[in-house]
Amino acid sequence: MIIFLFHKYEFNRGSLPYKPEPALALAAAKISSSQKKTAKFFLVVAALFFLQVIVGGLLASYTVNPDSFYGIDFVTKFIPYNWVKTWHLQLAVFWIATSWIGMTLFVSPRVGGKEPAGQGFLVNVLFVAVIIVALGSLTGEVLGLKGLLGKAWFWLGHQGWEYLELGRLWQILLLIGLILWLLLVVRALKDHFTSGQDKWGLPHFLAYSGIAVVGFFSFGLFYNPQSHLTIADFWRWWVVHTWVEGAFEFFAAAAIVFVMVNLGLVDLKAGLRTVYFTVSLALASGIIGVGHHYYWFGEPSLWLALGSTISALEPVPILLLLAEVWHGQKALVKAGSGFPYRYPLMFLMASVVWEFIGAGVMGLSITTPVVNYYEHGTYLTVNHGHTALFGTYGLLAIGLLLFSMRGLVRENGWNDRLLKVSFWGTNIGLFIMFTGTLLPIGVLQVLDNIKYGFWHARSDEFWFQDTIQLLGQIRMLPDLLIILGAGALLLFMLKAITRLKPVEVQSGEKFD
Repeated sequence: MIIFLFHKYEFNRGSLPYKPEPALALAAAKISSSQKKTAKFFLVVAALFFLQVIVGGLLASYTVNPDSFYGIDFVTKFIPYNWVKTWHLQLAVFWIATSWIGMTLFVSPRVGGKEPAGQGFLVNVLFVAVIIVALGSLTGEVLGLKGLLGKAWFWLGHQGWEYLELGRLWQILLLIGLILWLLLVVRALKDHFTSGQDKWGLPHFLAYSGIAVVGFFSFGLFYNPQSHLTIADFWRWWVVHTWVEGAFEFFAAAAIVFVMVNLGLVDLKAGLRTVYFTVSLALASGIIGVGHHYYWFGEPSLWLALGSTISALEPVPILLLLAEVWHGQKALVKAGSGFPYRYPLMFLMASVVWEFIGAGVMGLSITTPVVNYYEHGTYLTVNHGHTALFGTYGLLAIGLLLFSMRGLVRENGWNDRLLKVSFWGTNIGLFIMFTGTLLPIGVLQVLDNIKYGFWHARSDEFWFQDTIQLLGQIRMLPDLLIILGAGALLLFMLKAITRLKPVEVQSGEKFD
């Protein structure tokens, strides 16, 4: 039925004949004060991304060498496993979210038609808030893990929940920051919400996706240290699964279509039809699909079957978005190397491909009821997490960063060579990690679970087998490639940040 509707209403017929003028005009457009100030967000994104993959490499090493870092005992004693695991997850959420914040703050004044008064000052205020929350939460997590915060551990330190490790104070401040971000975006787009305006256009969709991001994150406040495990983990999964796989997908779809439409590659009406159709399906299947996590903290086993079955619909909207990749690929071929948005578009295309692999293929393969029962908590989950979160939202965040920076940077500040290293380093590294380490270890772990039990599949007896140790050592290669890619992106940003365009649109002034 879904495929029938998709073809009946021609959701797959939105591509336009390639013309270079829209992309060239967008790259050369004037910028405002608030737009220029968003460059700081993107520099922080590149720095946090680089730190996150460094920590990820250390985490991978601990998996096979838990007592030392290649013979250096001091590292493991000073930086324990829980520290690097916490930072690896939290840094990912921070840099991805910061990129999305920066991108929407960059595009909203132009989409709104003018630079709102005082927008630049408010963007700076939000930037300071982001830095305070990031540094405060990361520091608090370490102090909490080392037992240095006493009774304040829950508020300032480490909550102990995966993906929601940050202390409750930092969690609240982050929510306030997201609300401020949403207000700034809506403020710049307010003319699109006046009486008589179409309420379902592309600017509105960006605003609605922001509301979803803020709203679903708030579910993480619905528990406290005294909450029963069933209650607390229920709301945690509403953030981890529904926020990330629902609200994030909402925003991702809006952002991808926004870029494709503004580059003149996709017809606006066709793009909107596709995106509303895919997001409706993703939210409907994602909210019920989160139920496949409920079984593990004491909910009825019905949810394991129902949630896993409904989750099978989640790859469908991903398949539909692959049509946008085809539009982009055709444009790149026709445009040649002179296309100003070549690497932003390549990262967006890679993001959708990895969404198909990580969220679609791997997500579906591990959520069918019987498989989910045996694989839950194994490396197949880790494999799904890396290919879906980093491959989908991480590469999307980099693509949106580069899309924004292309409009901010003078021509002599754009370095395709560094971006080439970044693109191929991250993508080849992720592919080798996926096929050469995470997937085979996950399959072996599930087979061990079936044969001996879950306890054995997570014991030293499994992890210290020669085969597992060898696969763990091979992990060094993809890790180094991804670190190389992240380092190249950071070098690109350090150069680009010094070669920004001058401000030409003043406060309260309209764009040409």
